[in-house]
Amino acid sequence: MPAALYLSGPCKICGQPANGNHFGVMSCRACASFFRRAASRSSRFLDLKCGNDNCVIFQNGKYKCKKCRLKKCYEAGMDSSKFQNNHDLMSSTTSLQKTSPPQSLANFLGRPEFILCCEPDRGTRIKTRIDVSHLIDKAIQIFEVEPTDYCTPWKFENSLDKLTISVENMKIRREANLEIKKIRFIGVNENMLFWEKTFLSAARWFSEIPEFAELDTCIKLEIVKSAWMVWARLDKIAESVDRHRKKVLESNVFMWTDDMCMDLNDVAIDFKWCTNYTMDQLKAFLEPDVNHHWKDSMEDVMKLEPTKTELNFMLIQLCLNEAGKRNQGQILEITDRLLQIQADNLHEYYTKTMKMPHYSSRLAQLMKVNKRIELDVRERKERNYLSDVFNLYSVEYSHPEMFVAA
Repeated sequence: MPAALYLSGPCKICGQPANGNHFGVMSCRACASFFRRAASRSSRFLDLKCGNDNCVIFQNGKYKCKKCRLKKCYEAGMDSSKFQNNHDLMSSTTSLQKTSPPQSLANFLGRPEFILCCEPDRGTRIKTRIDVSHLIDKAIQIFEVEPTDYCTPWKFENSLDKLTISVENMKIRREANLEIKKIRFIGVNENMLFWEKTFLSAARWFSEIPEFAELDTCIKLEIVKSAWMVWARLDKIAESVDRHRKKVLESNVFMWTDDMCMDLNDVAIDFKWCTNYTMDQLKAFLEPDVNHHWKDSMEDVMKLEPTKTELNFMLIQLCLNEAGKRNQGQILEITDRLLQIQADNLHEYYTKTMKMPHYSSRLAQLMKVNKRIELDVRERKERNYLSDVFNLYSVEYSHPEMFVAA
């Protein structure tokens, strides 16, 4: 299993198994409850005497010196201002009973009744933590590299034109010795490989947009973290269509990453790494509707045959629209500004390059593809929301905002 995948680990205070992040520190419920009580009247505990001043917190099945335990809490970084309401369902039940009827077993465990009847032992709160911060670091390195630039004889009309030429040259270099492999099994390692390749490919594509390259790094990261999944959806649909047209792929095979494809009728998917439920229980919930979300979009793209410039504008519109809606505020203002610049560039492309002054119907057809993908994204978000409500997944991410539309 990759080093990036690990359990929450021991309690930073006593060394017992931790069950979550309490007051900003990975700790067990017992130490979290102790700190909750002690922090409010710390002077009383600090006035206690201790001969060692550095006791072993947990020994022989018992918690030892309170003074040293509180000291260890503070040293580990516990902060009462980081208190999370109802983080621990065991301790929140009493307060809930004051204002509402007692919780049912389903509510208490966060599971629907019909699942509890079948698999009551699946209601665990223990999560495997997946750290993807290394992807953020690699994206920053990509942003710090100067975007591709060309001297004469290349001449760019605008930034959309430059993006199109830069991306096509990247693809030419990438595909020079590229061998496409068909993947037949998707498990934890394959998913992590997909995340890394796709996230970094999206970061490289964004870095070729001149106006994007001028933004602060933190803004760039928020945009890419919000949009990389939708970018991958349209990018791989377009690549699949292109390879079908060239007879490189069979009609029922889709591109998965830049160098991998898959036939959904001939691939085994393992969910054991991310859920305690069986494939039969969650197959309809987790597996995509291929006909609705892939084949229909691919047929639209096949009929339209968008040019490289049109495709890059579709990607820009889809990604910046998603990033703006997700983040609002300053990022929404920035994405709206970038979208307006690229809309003007597309207008110039249609009227000057394509000699097409009346292009509204063409643009509407292109946006129909994006609307279909946006519908898919909304459905996935709703599904992920339900999976959180019913605690279907046994994993959590260091950057959960990256996987809202996964």
